[in-house]
Amino acid sequence: MDSKYTIGIDLGGTKFHVALVDSAYRIYGETFRGPTHDAKDAGELLKRMTDAVRKTVEINGLDMMAVRAVGVGSPGPLDPFKGRILETLNLKVFQNFELKKEMEAALSLPVFVDNDANCFGLGEQKGGVARGLKHVIAVTLGTGYGFSIILNGQVLHGANGLATEIALTPYRGKGYEDYISGRGLAMVHHELHGELLEGPEISKRAFEGDGLARESFSVWGEHLGNTLIPYFTALDPDMLVVGGSIAANWDFFHESLDRQVRGLLFEPARSRVQIRKSELGEKATMIGAAALADTDLVI
Repeated sequence: MDSKYTIGIDLGGTKFHVALVDSAYRIYGETFRGPTHDAKDAGELLKRMTDAVRKTVEINGLDMMAVRAVGVGSPGPLDPFKGRILETLNLKVFQNFELKKEMEAALSLPVFVDNDANCFGLGEQKGGVARGLKHVIAVTLGTGYGFSIILNGQVLHGANGLATEIALTPYRGKGYEDYISGRGLAMVHHELHGELLEGPEISKRAFEGDGLARESFSVWGEHLGNTLIPYFTALDPDMLVVGGSIAANWDFFHESLDRQVRGLLFEPARSRVQIRKSELGEKATMIGAAALADTDLVI
């Protein structure tokens, strides 16, 4: 049997999600989910993940001979060159853990590990809304601010594999992630309207037509644009892709984001750059993780 599938894993602080990905960067068959939050130690979580790989293959009527490699998109910071998780706050049992080495020993397959935001961007570039484009910026917005850069079809890693860890960059006396996150939306709403509301309630009100909530999203979109302008001007991308849970509110902030970005760009970038919502949603990170098997770690 030809080994024509790659396993892609989206590893998070509360759960992981496993898929078989074909050579056209499409998810094949059924996927499998498992919990991470209650794992007692790294060994237990590693076993859950390796068992899930085998289970995903089994429920799709295949055997392990059909799998050529495994890719993992993990919370960072991490070392993608060695496949080692560093001092990540979102997955404490894997802090300073040699994930690539241990998974390869358990599965007898090549394993690739990268930041989950990088995998999200790569997934959209390989099989989503940015398919085939060479230069892509991608952001994932939710409880945090994930960011990735694709240059000439390759993920930008930098000298230490930390090139796109920008969440703590200073902004308005705080950091990017303090504004560009669910809690940042709540802060913007409070600054504008004096109401103490959580992000989900602001979203609910916006969908119900509440003008104050929609104004908060619009101003929040301007803040997002401000944080991205330096990367647009430095990298001149073909496209910005926006994903994550906050992207469900795309209709309420995309116009202000678009206006803020284009207003500070030169031609022809101003008229040519595309600003789009994720096409793949939660599938993007799994597809991008699988695509790690086909990309270089040289930039």
